Amino acid sequence: MSDRTIDPPLSPPPEPVTEPLPPARNPRDPVRVAVVGLFVIALLFTLYFGRDVLLPIMLALILSLLLRPCVRGLYRLGLPEALGAAVVVIVVFGAGLGAIFTLATPATEWVNRMPRVVHELEFKLGDIREGIDRAREASRQIEQMASDRNGTAREVVVRGPSLAEQVLHQAEAVIANVVILQVLLYFFLARGRQSLEALIGTMRDVDDRVHYAMVAATVQQNIAAYLATITVINIGLGLATTLAMWLWGVPNAALWGTLAGLINYVPFIGPAVMTAVLFLVSALTFDGGVHIFGPPLTFVALTMMEGNFLTPMIVGRRLALNPIAVFVSILFWGWMWGIPGALLAVPILAILKILFDAHEPLKPIGALLG
Repeated sequence: MSDRTIDPPLSPPPEPVTEPLPPARNPRDPVRVAVVGLFVIALLFTLYFGRDVLLPIMLALILSLLLRPCVRGLYRLGLPEALGAAVVVIVVFGAGLGAIFTLATPATEWVNRMPRVVHELEFKLGDIREGIDRAREASRQIEQMASDRNGTAREVVVRGPSLAEQVLHQAEAVIANVVILQVLLYFFLARGRQSLEALIGTMRDVDDRVHYAMVAATVQQNIAAYLATITVINIGLGLATTLAMWLWGVPNAALWGTLAGLINYVPFIGPAVMTAVLFLVSALTFDGGVHIFGPPLTFVALTMMEGNFLTPMIVGRRLALNPIAVFVSILFWGWMWGIPGALLAVPILAILKILFDAHEPLKPIGALLG
């Protein structure tokens, strides 16, 4: 036997410890974010600078959703859609024109009374006016001291168009927009369904055609029911306001009732503005404290009853919208398109909610709006 010892087998070398590599970043992510950001900026610029074109289109589209059931009802009675659409447009704009002529006289009277109204308000709010005059005088003295230090300042007067020219320009713009709105509304009512069916028919996938047909039907039914319900509620609020103002003895009660019904399409802001208007009218009409605060407080009670009980009970939860989303929508569209944009803010938000709920990736946004 040999004296040599057998060496133990060599153990394999330890595997080197490797730290896990961080997940590789997709180099296209920053590009995608930049493209989305540029698209949003371009969309905002288009909405803002194209409001003269986009506003009549959007208003005609929403009115067509509201009036489409009327055209469908006339079609069931035997009238073709083209003729039914013409009848609906003539009736709607004829009723609006009649209301304008009826309320034009009291509205003109209040406009002509504005100088006297301002004088009466200054007299009744004398203490507040004195404080404003003192602040104005102090500001003038500060400006005069600054101009004395920097030398004599030159005053440049820029003469703009006269009041008559501005009124004429605004009247021309309103008439042009009304004519465009009538034409667009007629075509949406007469040819809108066929155009939508032709667009959906171009899709190759049958499931997509069925899905988008159902989405279009949902938008039509829900928005039409929502707008019709809100319109009936606002008409009821206008009638109740007219009756309340007549009982309080406020002049031109029908004018304030009509304004209350129209401005109630703008939640939160509309009733607040109407309350301030009624307070000013009461302050100019009455002398006693009860009579001054009675009409605006009555209107506040009516709007609280409508907003907290009547509208939730009738509209239900089918298109219940988040109050924060509603307020932000009013601010956004009011900034974009002015008063018409504020009136259209809630219907646009309701349409967006339905569209978001119909697409799986956008359902979280729809849930946030609802």
